[in-house]
Amino acid sequence: MTYSSDRLDRIETLLATVAESQARTQIIVEQNAAGLRETRAIADSNARAIEAWSSRIEEGIAEAEEVSSSMATNTNRRMEDAIADTVQMIADMGRQQQETDQRFEVFLSEARADRAEMRAAREANATEHRAFTQNIQVLLAEISRLWQRVAG
Repeated sequence: MTYSSDRLDRIETLLATVAESQARTQIIVEQNAAGLRETRAIADSNARAIEAWSSRIEEGIAEAEEVSSSMATNTNRRMEDAIADTVQMIADMGRQQQETDQRFEVFLSEARADRAEMRAAREANATEHRAFTQNIQVLLAEISRLWQRVAG
């Protein structure tokens, strides 16, 4: 019986070890199941949060696109206004330059006419001066001849 009883003792020890192992395994399985339920609850909560945020995100994207479009329209309008103002300013400057050029041409032609008149007047004056000088020389020569005749 010793052999049987030793064998029974070993079987009982093995069964006790298996029972302990099964108990630990059962605890681990229950912990895993609890963790799985908790993970599932978190995943469900995250899915609901994602669903709630997705509509907000879509609204935000739509609002951002609307603001961007409005800003682009406003920027385009302001650029077109600035370009139109610049073109108008350049056109005004061109007209002013044409008026200035025309006035300058008038002043230049008047100055040329004045110079021509002054040259003609100078030439006439020089001609008169030569004639006057010649007349005086002739007159002085005549006076000198008369004086020599009277004195002589």
